[in-house]
Amino acid sequence: MRGKRRKGRGTTLRQYLREEMEDPEYQRLYEEAGIELRVALEITKAREAAKMSQRKLADAIKTKQQTVSRIERGAQNVTIETLDRIARALHRNLQVRFI
Repeated sequence: MRGKRRKGRGTTLRQYLREEMEDPEYQRLYEEAGIELRVALEITKAREAAKMSQRKLADAIKTKQQTVSRIERGAQNVTIETLDRIARALHRNLQVRFI
């Protein structure tokens, strides 16, 4: 993995991932991360599409911004109840399917 951080703001998660996925080691780790990371990325995409900040989402689901940040990094276990609250706050429907 690259190991160097960018200074300042302005890099979206999507841009960051696009650049990092060029690194085969990062890509391998990403694929191994599994469901937690995929859920985290879906939440981030939905929040960004709704043009909602982490703080506003946190307020809507009655938690702290730091908790939303951990959820979006895949560093926080999330219950189905919390996922449903997030979905509702983002005007989305939560679907859980076995394929």
